[in-house]
Amino acid sequence: MVENSKKKAYLDVAVSICPHCGAPYADASWYVMELGSDVECGTCGRTWNPKSHKVERFLIEFIMDENGKVVALNKR
Repeated sequence: MVENSKKKAYLDVAVSICPHCGAPYADASWYVMELGSDVECGTCGRTWNPKSHKVERFLIEFIMDENGKVVALNKR
């Protein structure tokens, strides 16, 4: 159980699939969803826009100890 004194940070993530080779891709959602930026696939090297190929969008919750070290992750 996580104590209330633990600090939390969040990262909004968008997961998509490259339309050229089918490789999964994850990035900060503000970059691909809000800005609509094109990305280069790390597998096939082709450029595409993940906004139209989004599979899922979620928050990752980072739970940290009193020293700022991550002690747990949660998907929200």
